[in-house]
Amino acid sequence: MTASEARTPPRGPVAVTGFGAVTAVGASAAQTSTSIRAGIRRVVERPLAGAGGDPGEEGGVYLASSAEALAAVLGGARPRDLALAAAREALWHAGLYEPRDVEAAYRRVAVAAFLALPAEDAPWADPSSPTAFLEAALSARLLDRAGTKVVAVRAGHVAGILALEAAAASLAAGEADVALVGGMDDLLGPVALAELGRKSKLRTDRAPGGLIPGEGSAFLVVERLDGAARRGASARAVVAATGRGREPVPLDGPEPSRGEGATKALQAALAGGAPVGRVADVFADLNGERNRDLEWALVETRVLSALPAGWKRHVAASIVGDLGAASAGLNLVLAAEAVGRARGGGGAALVCAASDRGERAAALLASPRPGAKG
Repeated sequence: MTASEARTPPRGPVAVTGFGAVTAVGASAAQTSTSIRAGIRRVVERPLAGAGGDPGEEGGVYLASSAEALAAVLGGARPRDLALAAAREALWHAGLYEPRDVEAAYRRVAVAAFLALPAEDAPWADPSSPTAFLEAALSARLLDRAGTKVVAVRAGHVAGILALEAAAASLAAGEADVALVGGMDDLLGPVALAELGRKSKLRTDRAPGGLIPGEGSAFLVVERLDGAARRGASARAVVAATGRGREPVPLDGPEPSRGEGATKALQAALAGGAPVGRVADVFADLNGERNRDLEWALVETRVLSALPAGWKRHVAASIVGDLGAASAGLNLVLAAEAVGRARGGGGAALVCAASDRGERAAALLASPRPGAKG
């Protein structure tokens, strides 16, 4: 799936009823969010691998944000382990999983999973990831085999927003009662690290403008608002609108981005959803790379000047590292939580993402109580 022109989601409100996250700074969405707001980091130095693959062969170190410390809590720190833990929390948060009665807990609704993954041409992309995730989720009794499917959205940084858009369309069409939307990536795997190192994209003493690869996963549970009400689920936020665009100038190219694709995506999200005056938080997938910062400076000036005074920009990657295809999912979780925390219940939050290949995407989440005053 690739991004094209700007668009808004299909008819009918789609609500976020649960979310979960696992990162280097938290084994749950609440822990992760609290750590990010407090500025707690778990960044470590690791030796660079030389041309022969031996650590330290060429000297120097790179920075990484690792979730290895959570292995004992989660039963493993592989990307699939982290994804299962985040999905489990999201389903529990939505009232769809009861760990005390696993045999009888699931399932009263049909669930479709939309999995955000690295782009197909990423050297570390694993074609078997959707099947492996599904089998692991079935084995852990998070999902039922009957009627369960996994839709792979392979688009890197923007994949989480595109997965949310696809889930909203599937819900509107009646193809599923509930959608599980989240991301899984492996930027700390040897293949990804080798590729990032080859492109000089790692944060090192010789490349201070590189990214800090991280480990983590995040998932949302989304469903039609009327369906959530029928089963007594609390709506944490609604998906007010999404937008897409394409940037003709590559992020890694010799010329700076013109910001055309991101401008189009953000304008569509803001035009199709809640009043601009309710947006208090903007979650950007900036990761320390200079070209991303330059593009953001253009887009912020063009599009976000209409936001109310005092809006805040949040950059999760500065705390948890770059989560690759899971980064937009984490920002969506943080946005849903921010909307729920908004004083008076009338908040809205904007999420934006940019892939190296040129896709741009944005999503606007808003309070399910639009008449509330913030």
